[in-house]
Order: sequence, then C-alpha cells, then structure tokens
Amino acid sequence: MKFLGFTFIIISAISFGLMPIFATLCYKSGLNIKTILLFRFLIAAILINIYIILKGYSYPRGKLLIMLFFMGAVLYSAQAFLYFSAVGLIGSSLTSILLYLYPSIVLFLSVILLKTKVYKQDILALIFTTIGAILVVGIRFENINLLGIIFGISAALVYSVYIVVGTKAMQGTTPIVGTGVILFGASSIYVIYGLSTKITIPNTFEQWGWIFAITVISTLVAIITFFAGLKLIGPVKASMISTFELVVTLICAYFLLGEKIEFIQIAGGVFILISALILAKEKVKS
Repeated sequence: MKFLGFTFIIISAISFGLMPIFATLCYKSGLNIKTILLFRFLIAAILINIYIILKGYSYPRGKLLIMLFFMGAVLYSAQAFLYFSAVGLIGSSLTSILLYLYPSIVLFLSVILLKTKVYKQDILALIFTTIGAILVVGIRFENINLLGIIFGISAALVYSVYIVVGTKAMQGTTPIVGTGVILFGASSIYVIYGLSTKITIPNTFEQWGWIFAITVISTLVAIITFFAGLKLIGPVKASMISTFELVVTLICAYFLLGEKIEFIQIAGGVFILISALILAKEKVKS
C-alpha cells in the first residue's frame, strides 16, 4: 500500500510538472495568467463536483468541510498569489528555489504538529532533494528584491501548511471528495477576482485545448493523486517525492519547447532521482 502511495505521488509530480509546459503554450496562444487560473479552477471544480454528485458520494460536514474549503479558498489561493508575485519581483529561478524549501518546512511542521517519525533515509533524501532542486532551477541572483524574497518564502510556508492540513483533512474523507471541496473553494476566490477585473475569454480551439489540458492533467489528476499518495505515505515523503516535477518540466521543456538543458541541471535531476530511489527503496522494504 505504501509503494502505491509512492506511485500516486510520482503520477502527481508528472502531472504538475507538465503545468509550466501547458502554461507556456497557453501564453503563446494569447491567454494571460488571470484567465488561465480562473478557468483552470472553475472548470476543474465543476467537473469533479458533477462527478461526485453523479456517483452519489457524500460531502463532509462541519469542521472538516470548513477545513477543506479553507484549504482551497485561503491556502491554495494565497500560495498562487504569493508565488506569482514573487516571480514578478525576483524572477522564476530564485522564486523556485525559495518555493522548494517546502519539503524542509513540511518535515519540521510534521514532526511538531503531527508527531511524524523521521528516519535517517528521510534526512538523506531531503538533502539530495534540496541540492537537486537548486541545481535544476539554477542560481541566479540578478534581481534581488526584499519583498520578492518575502513573497517567495511565504509561498513555501503557505504551501507547507496546505500539505500538513491536507494530511489531517484526508483522514476524514476521500481524495476525490476532498479535492472537490478544495477546488470549489479556490474557484470561488478566482471567480470573485475575475468579476472584479478584466478577464479575456478563450475564443479558439487551441486556447480551450490548453486550458482543458491544465484543468484535467495538471489540476484534477495532479491534486487527486497527490492526496491519494499523501494519505498513504504521509506529508514528509510526499513533499520530497513531489520535487520530481522539476525533472519532468526540464525534460518536457527540452523535447516539446526546444529549450536547452545545461549539465548542472542534469546533475540536479540526478540528485532528485537519487532522493526518489532512496524513498522508494524504503517503501519497498516497509
């Protein structure tokens, strides 16, 4: 069962790793980030909640319902805002490095709040993960901005809280139903934001095609499989394995977008793969 959890997180990482590729293709088709985020969450929320209703699944009630809605409306939305604000101020490379501090933060929060046991393999895998993430995204410090640094670190903190809260929430529901409530919360915020600003409606088959690719693959599949894996292997290992999405993005950018890969990025990918193998070996033994 735990190896199945590892597999779920790998599928999630692949799905999330494709999102920057789909987003780039969205930009090239004429869409902007506000439009992408609005329709991504709105369509995903509609599709999954229709599925939940048709299957007759029960929604959680009381505190759990509020917790899941909070995860989408506050944590997920805030993380997206902080991340894109940081990118605008300090660039994507430094922002990514700051964001991928989250496995370390998740480990700390899990030990303190969830009393999660941490083993030597976890620490070793975390070291390889951190080094790998830094090498893959590259270290570029041309645009140092204190507010941008604060936004980047805050994005990592918020995402870490999201994962830890999600660990607790998933104990009382299924990944599909939990994702349905979370996406409803996130879409509510983006609909309100969209109505208060100028949003461009996709008007070509190409634009709608990339929107649906982000919605189905990099939102529904990515989130559901992440929570399914999180439920089986816990937040510490799930967050570390998730960094595999950087490798996926790197490879897909090379083959699909024609971007160059530097040797240092390949080395970073190897570090991340070693981290995944360390955790996979541990899961097989368990």
